[in-house]
Amino acid sequence: MTRNSRSITLYLAVAFAFAWVFWLLAWLSSKHLVSLPLVPMMFVGSFGPFIGAAVTTFSEGGVRRTTGFFRRGLDPRMGWDVFLVSFFLMPILAIVVELAHAHFIGQAPQFTMTLADFPLSYLFLFVLGGTLAEEYGWTFLSDKLDAVLPLKRSTAILGSIWAIWHLPLFFIVTKGAIQGYTPFYIFFIVTVALRFLFSWAYHRGGRNILSNMLFHTAANIAYSLAAIAPAPGDLSTGRLWMFTLLTIASAGLAWIVAPPRAESPLPSV
Repeated sequence: MTRNSRSITLYLAVAFAFAWVFWLLAWLSSKHLVSLPLVPMMFVGSFGPFIGAAVTTFSEGGVRRTTGFFRRGLDPRMGWDVFLVSFFLMPILAIVVELAHAHFIGQAPQFTMTLADFPLSYLFLFVLGGTLAEEYGWTFLSDKLDAVLPLKRSTAILGSIWAIWHLPLFFIVTKGAIQGYTPFYIFFIVTVALRFLFSWAYHRGGRNILSNMLFHTAANIAYSLAAIAPAPGDLSTGRLWMFTLLTIASAGLAWIVAPPRAESPLPSV
């Protein structure tokens, strides 16, 4: 087994085991089989990729390599085109979906977030909504897969792994968690499509981790901005399908019009 393969195996073992153990506890709590706080268990579990990246980079090169890798997330240099797309695209798609849905059913659009809500919502989603917990880890895995596979295949595999990693959440039904009401196959498709957008930004921006973080937060903001995902009061999937198709179209357009720079060098750590 090569060093790269060992790193991938170790990373996946830690990222999945850490998350799925805590999400198992959350599921047991949702069934009232254990007395543990459900939501905190879900939040802690979401840091599996972060822990996986930390453990694996440390195993590769100790503290120096680990701190060097995590410092990459503080580098804002990605180019204005990448920043604007990463920050604004997903909320714009959510607005388009809600306006189209409202037009089709003949009602006024209903948005679930105001401008006043945005700063705190953005901060919460960045820190505890999955961005910080996940994107260091998925970026680490992206670098490893990119080293041995063509970029499109690497991205498709990473997107599939990312979707499957979420699988336990689909068995947990609780307020504020969309997975419990969402068909997994739709989630899988939109997640892989999102990964192609993330990969586009990451490679266009010179392998910039912050671009992945901005895109991840923007995607979560999109779900908060309008009722895209099914919810207890409305289990329809029409808006989610529209959002999925627009995400696929956006990813395809981005890769065609301004292809990602697969040859960009990996920053030294």
